[in-house]
Amino acid sequence: MPNTQRIAVRKLVEFILRRGSIDARYTNTSEHTALEGAKIHRKLQKAAGDSYQKEIKLAIDIELNQQTYIIEGRADGIFIDEQERTVIDEIKTSEPAFSELLDEQIDMFWYQVMCYGHIYCQQEELDMITLQLTYYQTTTEEITRQKKEFTKEELKVFFDDLTQRYEQWLIFKANWRTIRNQSLKKLPFPYGDYRAGQRELAVAVYKTILSDQKLFVEAPTGTGKTISTLFPTLKAIGEEQAERVFYLTAKTITRQVAEDAVEAMKQKDLKLKSVTLTAKDKICFLTERNCTPEACPFANGYYDRLNEGLWDLLNNENQFTREVIELYARKHTLCPFELSLDVSLWCDLVICDYNYLFDPVVYLRRFFEEQTEVKENIFLVDEVHNLVNRSREMYSAVLSKSKLSTLKALLDKKQTKLIRGISKIEKEFDRIKQVCEDEATEFLHQKEPIDSLVKVAYSLAEKIKEWLPENQDHTELNQVLTIYFDLLNYTKISDSYDDHYCTYVNCQNYDISVKQFCIDPSYLLQQKLDKGKASILFSASLTPLDYYQEVLGGGEESLRYRIPSPFPKENQLLVIEKYIQTTYKEREKSYNKIIESLTNMIQQKKGNYFVFFPSYSYMDIIYEMFRQKNPTVKTKIQATMMNEAERENFLADFVSEPKETLVAFCVLGGIFSEGIDLKGSRLIGTAIVGVGLPQINHEQELIKGYYDLEKHLGFQFAYQIPGMNKVLQAAGRVIRDAADQGVVLLLDQRFSSAPVQRLFPPHWNVVQTSYSPEQTKQLMQRFWQLN
Repeated sequence: MPNTQRIAVRKLVEFILRRGSIDARYTNTSEHTALEGAKIHRKLQKAAGDSYQKEIKLAIDIELNQQTYIIEGRADGIFIDEQERTVIDEIKTSEPAFSELLDEQIDMFWYQVMCYGHIYCQQEELDMITLQLTYYQTTTEEITRQKKEFTKEELKVFFDDLTQRYEQWLIFKANWRTIRNQSLKKLPFPYGDYRAGQRELAVAVYKTILSDQKLFVEAPTGTGKTISTLFPTLKAIGEEQAERVFYLTAKTITRQVAEDAVEAMKQKDLKLKSVTLTAKDKICFLTERNCTPEACPFANGYYDRLNEGLWDLLNNENQFTREVIELYARKHTLCPFELSLDVSLWCDLVICDYNYLFDPVVYLRRFFEEQTEVKENIFLVDEVHNLVNRSREMYSAVLSKSKLSTLKALLDKKQTKLIRGISKIEKEFDRIKQVCEDEATEFLHQKEPIDSLVKVAYSLAEKIKEWLPENQDHTELNQVLTIYFDLLNYTKISDSYDDHYCTYVNCQNYDISVKQFCIDPSYLLQQKLDKGKASILFSASLTPLDYYQEVLGGGEESLRYRIPSPFPKENQLLVIEKYIQTTYKEREKSYNKIIESLTNMIQQKKGNYFVFFPSYSYMDIIYEMFRQKNPTVKTKIQATMMNEAERENFLADFVSEPKETLVAFCVLGGIFSEGIDLKGSRLIGTAIVGVGLPQINHEQELIKGYYDLEKHLGFQFAYQIPGMNKVLQAAGRVIRDAADQGVVLLLDQRFSSAPVQRLFPPHWNVVQTSYSPEQTKQLMQRFWQLN
């Protein structure tokens, strides 16, 4: 007998019956947190009296596609009214007044409670029932109630029509699942033979999924991490160990690698539905994004056309790349971003940015909002070393007085509500600034949040939410929206605030900003990872593994795995130039020595080289000096802001078998120090200036102080490990394949110190130390003679 599947009433109703347009001015979700929503529900339920039965679970078995399904939900309340009628109450909370809600929003509320009415009538054998909608406006605390009476037969007709319309989608899903699983069971490893380490990694990933655990993997560049993690994960899905996989990345280029892996498996008869999610601003068809039906034809009537477009897309395509999504979005006049989200519910693989799982504001609510008993998702987190800083950003929030004051000055005097709201928050900033002045400091920090600021920020956000629907043509709309999202983010982050946070105030340059800074996001990341059945977190540089396991929410029970480098050690020359010092005090003295070292490197063999620096200013000085010393050598330099086209043009000059030498000057930790794949003779050498330590600033010092208290490892956690990771990533650009050969020069005497060398990965045990330019020259000559 097949397993009984469960379908939530709300999801069923929204999928089949939702109508109307995408409109950023009106959303079905309140900006209030789930906690606050539950608090309001309890308040209303308590006020209804002792006879009011609250949170009643309702479920009904139905036969669809020759299988039993349970349609289930939870009624907010059931009671007998003064006329002895049975009433089912549905409570909704949001900021707008009830009169401002769109008809289609109110319809959706009724459809949901009508399903509950049908289930209850069937269970209790009632011929009639009264349904009540209770709407609580959070800004005014005004309550609006509406009642409608239905017969048992009316509700049955409605419910039967709803479920019958859903049946074709269930048939499609069941058929596709069979096709998918059959193809996955037969799927061979797409590249024939495994590279060294790949089979072992695939086995480790598979076992991790079977045991519902987390696995942290360090696999050197060129191991083939993507296919070695994705292949066994899909095999597990084919055996119904999970329903879908999320492949989460930090960069567009890594998403492309995942798409390529799917394409390789497709050539081996893989049947899989995958979608790549592209950022809203990038995929929007409009010159300037405006998500209102008046401004955007793709938003206007979106839900009226959605299911037809989805059916067409799902029945004719399997890989929903950006190009495919855009093609069908234009064909059916649908917003491409929302279409990609809606089709993701039908996909086996979702390729997307970290934000869609981890970010507290933009995560995919359709997958991760509700905690379910059965965990259906597996998370593959690529280049996971990037998640350390990204998660600190995601779980932190900042407000600045200058942005608010600028907006206030732009508003006309008629906008009294907004002006008053901004004035209140300005006064709060002034009070905080006075504290700075009293203590004669520009920087203050404390463990506790500034509750009074959170309160006024919350109040102003509610005022803006009321203002937005009526002021879509206002000249300062974009500035208002920017402030609005800052306020929402700040109040949202305040919900998670605890001992892992601190609040700091910066009173510099005639401005004052307040930041809720998440020093240690590990427990928040763990909560997100726990929403999956299993998680595989991997990178080429996760040394030391126990550090990353701790700061990325792995907990003590996570598994760890390190793959030895699969490449011949003799193919890379790794040299520490100990005679060079690049500390800030010694920087000026280092200039000529670095120029000599770089000139030395490129004179030993014609080819393409990278040089990485700890800052733009340091890079600019050496770049000019190098050009004066080597006027005939072709050079390139990284600009501070480069778009995708400029980045591609920069790398296009790194050709195979170059006829002249090229030296590219770049910043360590920047866009060219990781995720760049220049195989063979496209890159034969890299020089890294300095040990990559982050600049000393208030935030790094707060991190240092926190981990000094927690583990007595503050300097290591705040500076040394993040710095070394940047070095390892930059060095990893050179050897990308078993046949690649190249030189990596480490230009700083600190690389020879024990604390730094403890952070070297095992395959760096071949490092050699040079005490002079002549010694380095000899090492390079010998290396290139042998290769």
